[in-house]
Amino acid sequence: MRKVASLVAVALITVNTSALADEKKNNFNYSSQIGIAEVTPTSGGCLTIRNPYIRENQKIKLVIAGNQQKVVEKKILKKLKASCSRNPDPPAGASFYSFPAAEGEYFEPSIAVVGFSDGFKIVKDKVRVDLDGDGAAESFRSCTSNEGLHLTVWAGEDLKSKRQWHEYYYLGYDVVPSCKPADYKE
Repeated sequence: MRKVASLVAVALITVNTSALADEKKNNFNYSSQIGIAEVTPTSGGCLTIRNPYIRENQKIKLVIAGNQQKVVEKKILKKLKASCSRNPDPPAGASFYSFPAAEGEYFEPSIAVVGFSDGFKIVKDKVRVDLDGDGAAESFRSCTSNEGLHLTVWAGEDLKSKRQWHEYYYLGYDVVPSCKPADYKE
C-alpha cells in the first residue's frame, strides 16, 4: 500500500510541476503583439501592427532601439481607418492605431510591444524582457539598410539567437548600411 501511495504522490508532483511550467509560459504571439511605432514632430504617434483587435487605452511599450536603448510606455487612443505611417509600404494586413506624443517628442521608428508590460530591463544599454515565458530574455535590434530600417526581436542575444520577429521600414532616403545578413535573411 505504501508503494502505491508513493507512486501516486510522485505522479501528483510530476503533474503539478508540469502545470507550473505551463503556467510560466504565456501565449505571447510575435506576429500580433509586436509592431512598429513612430512618433513625428507634427503628427503624434502611430502604431502599425498585424492586429485589428487592440482596444482604446491599451498600454503599449515602445522599445527605442538605438545605441542606448530605452522603453517608453504609451496608451492607444483609437484605431484608425487609414494608415498613419510614413512608411509607404506597410506590412500586408496591418492595422493602424494612434497614441499620444508629447510636444517635441520624436524618435526613429521603434518596436512596439502590445499586451505585455512587466519585466522590461536595461542591461548594458540594451532592453531585455522574457516575452514568451521560456526563461530567456528576448533582445531588440534596429539596423539600417540602403534606404530603410530592419527592426528585429531575438530569442536571446541579437544576431546570435533565433530571430523571432522582423519588419522592414522604408525611410525614403539613403542611409549607411549597418545590418548583418541575419537581420533580414530568412
